[in-house]
Amino acid sequence: MNTIKLGEPDSHAMMRHAKAILYLLLTFALVAMTLLFVFLRPAAYLAALPVPALLLGLVSVCYLERQSSEKMLRSVNQTTISKEEIEMDVQYAGISTAMALTLLFALATFIAAAFTVEDLAMLGMVAAVLFVMSVMFLLPYIALFISEAAHDERDKLQREAELPTTPKG
Repeated sequence: MNTIKLGEPDSHAMMRHAKAILYLLLTFALVAMTLLFVFLRPAAYLAALPVPALLLGLVSVCYLERQSSEKMLRSVNQTTISKEEIEMDVQYAGISTAMALTLLFALATFIAAAFTVEDLAMLGMVAAVLFVMSVMFLLPYIALFISEAAHDERDKLQREAELPTTPKG
């Protein structure tokens, strides 16, 4: 008897990728903090600044990944994607975009602050101010990017739902 296997939910895959990226960034920050503490003590706090935010992001992503697992979203003999799963995929596409934009802004403001400030003691404060300013100036565009990612995900899922399903595996 042929059974249709739906595969991994898109939302789960997005959160798995986000978790891998956050683990990588957290490892990089901890190694950089250790090396800076040993070799350039006044700058060690710069690598320690993102650690609490990365840990908070990692906890959030782990929770979202668990909520989007296949056993949480689907019943045993389910052959089609439910409306709840589609909505979760759309919401998680927005969350994933927001996280990517936040990381991009944080990195960009830190680099801009590093090129404009010569005193290491002021670098963290300048980077934080630049980050807040960039988020405030770009807030309407951030919302646009998030809604566009959600719209693209919804369109992709609707196209997949319209395709005839063939048994896999």
